[in-house]
Order: sequence, then C-alpha cells, then structure tokens
Amino acid sequence: MTTWYAVYTQPHKERLAAQELRNQDFDVYLPQYQKLRRHAGRAEVVATALFPRYLFAGIDVDGQRWRSVNGTRGVIGLVMMGDRPIPVPEAVIAGIRGRETAEGYIQLNPPGFRRGQTLRIVDGPMADAEALFEEAVDGDRAILLVSLLGRLVRTRMPLRQVEAA
Repeated sequence: MTTWYAVYTQPHKERLAAQELRNQDFDVYLPQYQKLRRHAGRAEVVATALFPRYLFAGIDVDGQRWRSVNGTRGVIGLVMMGDRPIPVPEAVIAGIRGRETAEGYIQLNPPGFRRGQTLRIVDGPMADAEALFEEAVDGDRAILLVSLLGRLVRTRMPLRQVEAA
C-alpha cells in the first residue's frame, strides 16, 4: 500500500529530487505556488516550492526499495523516526491538493485588501501609521505606500502587521 512520506532535499533542489524520484518509479508530489520575483528592475512570476527543501513521495515501504530515496540526487533523506520514515496523513496531502488552481499551483490565502485601500499598521516601528495597500507578495507580505517626510514611500511589510483602517 502506497503511503505519503516527507522528503528533505538539498537547498533549491526540490525539482531535481522530484524528477530523480519519478525516474525511480516513486509517486512524487511537489506543491508549488506562484511567486512574484523582482530582479534587476524586472518582475516575473516564478513557480516556488510551497515547503522549501521538502516534497512528498508516495512509497510502498513493504514493496519498494524505499531506502534508495536517501541516495537520490538532490535528496538529503526521508524524514525519519528511528529507522522508519514517518508517514504523512492522506488528509494533509488532500488538503494541500484541494487548494490547487487549474494550473496546478497552490492558491495562497489572499489578504482581502484591494489596491489603494487605507490600512493601519498595528505592529513594528511604524505602529499606528496609515498606509495604502498596493499588492500582496508571497502570500504573507504586502507592498504598502507609507507617507514619510511628505511623500509616499514603497515598503514591504508582513500582512500580520496591518489591518483595515
């Protein structure tokens, strides 16, 4: 019987590890979301692992050579307790898959704010200041416009530090 197990990978090697495990006939699930990445003045949307350095492998521990996972390129090892891998409940995998879009990416919780909405900063060095919401980034941060020295300045801030004004 196939059960899901967490696989710990080398940094930024989730895709390589997933492909190598597929080549060994393991079922692989690498949940990804779309992230806005800015570099050198350009912005692009890239697929990023939902759980950096982890993926899930469907393994029949009684019928497959599961120890070969630990020697796979890109893999550090299965998440273990003693000498046995720790199973991931099927409900966890189903819950993650239930949030996938038609394109196969995980839909992160949107902040519920709209562009231009006035927000109040509730935590941090700018607590009690007001800001304008510009966009959500990575599902847990936002780009805000804060009035500083008479002009609007763009800043990134965790969404947990803001609320609707």
